[in-house]
Amino acid sequence: MLLRLARIEWATVISTIALVAFGVLMLSTTADPDTRGLENQAVQKAVLGTLGLALAFAMAQIDYRGLHGLAAPVYLLGVVALVLVLLVGDFDLGARRWFELGPIVIQPSEFMKLAAIVAFAKYLSDRSDSTRSLRTVMVSLGIMLIPASLIFLQPDLGTALIFGAIWMATIFVAGARWWHLLTPVVIALAAFPFAWFFAQDYMRQRFVTFLDPGSDPLGAGYNVLQARISIGSGGWLGHGLGQGSQSQLEFLRVRDTDFIFAMLGEQLGLAGTIGLLAFFTLLTVQALVIGLRARDMFGRLLAIGIAAMLFTQSFVNIGMNVGLMPVTGITLPLVSLGKNSLLVTLLSVGILLSIHSHRGAAPFRQQSMHVVRGSLPAAGPRGGLGR
Repeated sequence: MLLRLARIEWATVISTIALVAFGVLMLSTTADPDTRGLENQAVQKAVLGTLGLALAFAMAQIDYRGLHGLAAPVYLLGVVALVLVLLVGDFDLGARRWFELGPIVIQPSEFMKLAAIVAFAKYLSDRSDSTRSLRTVMVSLGIMLIPASLIFLQPDLGTALIFGAIWMATIFVAGARWWHLLTPVVIALAAFPFAWFFAQDYMRQRFVTFLDPGSDPLGAGYNVLQARISIGSGGWLGHGLGQGSQSQLEFLRVRDTDFIFAMLGEQLGLAGTIGLLAFFTLLTVQALVIGLRARDMFGRLLAIGIAAMLFTQSFVNIGMNVGLMPVTGITLPLVSLGKNSLLVTLLSVGILLSIHSHRGAAPFRQQSMHVVRGSLPAAGPRGGLGR
């Protein structure tokens, strides 16, 4: 029997629909007027977004705890897919990240993000009494490093770093000691000179361009400079839909994926970007609230991992549009054209809705909810935090 509509977390649904709508609106302004049907990017996104929302609502009816038993096989399947894409994946734009099956393009790294979140949640919730031990932390770090390393080899540094953010968020909420979190950061900083030596040339160039985009204005720094011009020219209210020289005359490249935020800033101005940021903030905060109100540690870590994924992706994408982050090729969740990213994000929203809808169900077992320097309140009679 379907869950009553009253048990759906509508703030999450509304913010998700709004962000997808922003994407459809922006893509509609870049479409060739002669393009019709499924060849039109805006139509593609609208159709896929509708199917993804239906999938999210369907996921909300299913008890999320069923993912607990699927964590290991789904994680292993994702790792196998990442190995295969390195060996036989399609080579495009200097990377092997996709399988092209006719009109369908599959990017395993996108689905691996969600698989890793489920794997972290299972491993750490099963060991809720030992999350402060170094052994548990190191094993969880290994669970993160395997897919992150394979994705780095594609090469895709941006997506690989997202795994690190997800791991840090989940291990923190699970109750790791503060120095457990700090140790990998210190190691990463110490290893930076070696990483620089072995890094791909394009990675080094992106870092140099981040520090000084004007050093190569017609090459590596071109997109960053054009994005800044686009956002700055939008002013308070923008030039209007389908208007603006940078996006409409195609000075701004990759405007349907990496730099869609800059196009939005040019056309809708500061008012439009604030609206977009408000919906991203609402979605992320609701993911955190859902996690804090979950009845068991597994649900809590699932929601926190999803919140970390949403926040990191949106922060990095918007940051690289305004020059606060290096260009990494990460799409803006729910807004950019990326089909794999859209489906994975909507499936993640469905998991959040499931955690909210089933928060009154009995937990797997009595589990401690210890976090750093204390513990969270016990769940109340309605499945929320104690009053």
